[in-house]
Amino acid sequence: MTEDSGANTAATPRPAPDEPGRVVVAGGSGFIGRHLVPALSALGHEVVILSRSEHRDTDQARYLRWNPAEPGTGDWQQSLAGAHAVINLCGASIGEGRWTERRKRTLIESRTVPSRALVTACSGLERPPAAILQASGVNYYGTGDEERAEQDPPGHDFLARLATDWEAPLSDTEIRTVSMRFGAVLDADEGALPQMLLPFRMFVGGPVAGGHQWLSWVHIQDVVNAIVLLMDSPLVDAVNVTAPNPVRNRDFARAAGHALNRPALVPLPGFALRAALGEQATLVCDGVRALPAKLLRAGFEFRFPDIESALTDLVGR
Repeated sequence: MTEDSGANTAATPRPAPDEPGRVVVAGGSGFIGRHLVPALSALGHEVVILSRSEHRDTDQARYLRWNPAEPGTGDWQQSLAGAHAVINLCGASIGEGRWTERRKRTLIESRTVPSRALVTACSGLERPPAAILQASGVNYYGTGDEERAEQDPPGHDFLARLATDWEAPLSDTEIRTVSMRFGAVLDADEGALPQMLLPFRMFVGGPVAGGHQWLSWVHIQDVVNAIVLLMDSPLVDAVNVTAPNPVRNRDFARAAGHALNRPALVPLPGFALRAALGEQATLVCDGVRALPAKLLRAGFEFRFPDIESALTDLVGR
């Protein structure tokens, strides 16, 4: 994969228009979608959310039922035609449930099946959408201390294979596509942060597994702003959506303690987590040092470039 090109760029993609249009968000009722949809609506876009369950339309979005495992059912495909962008946020949480073989299949299929269904449906349209933006993760690069940018190769662990399989369908279309490789998305109420902060709130927080591992993170508001930029930018293929200053776990612990006015002195041994969680312990015991090279070159300005400002905004007292 080259830095700004890939298999899907053999043909000249139709650029997204600058004016508001229809934006279709698969998985738009999930964590990131609940922040993104109001922002898109405020910008004047007509927002259509594809959801597996029944929802009533709101003043911000129209809901359509879909079942990506049965892509020929329902009328959701019609909403894709001529869309400003299609945004795929589908995927079961990697932090919920122990990684049994059954859970791993769920993690894989909840990502690859919607991805394939959307790419196939969009590619078959006479008027395809201008762009397909899809969630992915910086876990694509595996783990380690080396800086990772978009052109770097994938890792070899389960999460790296998961991200690789997730992104694979995007190479089968001539539509402009972006794999948004998110770092850990930080929000005060949802995602990983509330659990990460719980020990600190109970006065037993501190470094985990020695504290040397890297945390690539990003504030939820910067995620929303980056997605808005990526809808209309010429960027293609992988884009790291993560703050420009990843931190080691020990530095996150120090910043968390400061934001909550709590001590950060109680270490949690890695062997205890690995014994309790098995392979899933890699989420906290290992890390990746990803950098948002493409976003920075595109002129994107992070509102929260460092962990101190992010945590102060989210949970500071």
